[in-house]
Amino acid sequence: MTKVSICIPTYNGARYLEACLDSVLNQTYKDIEILAVDDGSTDATFEILERYAARDQRIRLVRNKHNLGLVGNWNRCIELAQGEWIKFVFQDDLIVQTCLERLIAESRKGCPFIACKRGYLIEAETSENVQQFYSDNQILIDGIFPDSKWISAQEYCQLAVDRIGMNFIGEPTSVMLKKNVFEQYGLFNPHLIMSCDLEYWTRVAINTGLIYVSENLATFRVHKGATSATNRSHRQYRMEILDALIILHDIVYAPNYAPLRETVSSRHPSVDLLQKLAKEARGAKWLAVDAANRPDNPDLSLLREWRQVAQKFPRLEEISGGASSHPFSKLLVTLRKRLSRFG
Repeated sequence: MTKVSICIPTYNGARYLEACLDSVLNQTYKDIEILAVDDGSTDATFEILERYAARDQRIRLVRNKHNLGLVGNWNRCIELAQGEWIKFVFQDDLIVQTCLERLIAESRKGCPFIACKRGYLIEAETSENVQQFYSDNQILIDGIFPDSKWISAQEYCQLAVDRIGMNFIGEPTSVMLKKNVFEQYGLFNPHLIMSCDLEYWTRVAINTGLIYVSENLATFRVHKGATSATNRSHRQYRMEILDALIILHDIVYAPNYAPLRETVSSRHPSVDLLQKLAKEARGAKWLAVDAANRPDNPDLSLLREWRQVAQKFPRLEEISGGASSHPFSKLLVTLRKRLSRFG
């Protein structure tokens, strides 16, 4: 059995793909397969993959018959991977030459979830707000993990309770997971458009713990063509408000989140998660209804997004109240700040 499956989900990634592939092929650790799953690219992505595969037999190519979308393609990679460990490297990201060697060395400690520090390649056209967001995130992570260490499941629960909805691990390129983790805790949540990684890290680590390596072994590229940039420009409500609501919904109801609920209930004073969910749901719904009812410039797109999510998670509609329900002003201010964060 191959030790590590390096999974590269691709879609119209020709601009940076060669640099990504070169960083993967130059790894000092050799017991790998490189699984590239293309989601129907219309640029030169698949031609680049074919060219690289022709000269390195470790590369296995798959092309989806139908476009599965971002999270769908991540999950497709997991289903097809044959390695004991899964290491994602996204088409515009990089890993240093010794990345796998270091992570595999840490895997001997027995934890199925390993993450490393990552750096950034920030393109010149990136706005100051977005640059500040990533700078603040790295400061957050460095503050939590100043050194390499093992964090128990109980410790991670405490960290997560204080930071619900915050990604204090990093993007998938900075993470390596045993494949059987996905068999035990499920795949990435396809209902999330942006926060699927942070939700998954929480879902797993509150049960397994985490090994964190404070060495900078991966590079996350920030550019205007990335999915995250597109979502910030066109789907902020869906990304900032509804993704957070779906995660809170799962924290309240999903079986895998039982350790987190136990941690919350053991705190003094404890937090009423269901009450918090109801409040957030009312606020999210009110924002959508308010946008649709603006007399000067009505916007129905938020209401459509709300209805789509509420249809998949009917409890949200049940606890959100009627369309006229008006949340507390402090909550409204908080929600609107989320929407304006990258404006």
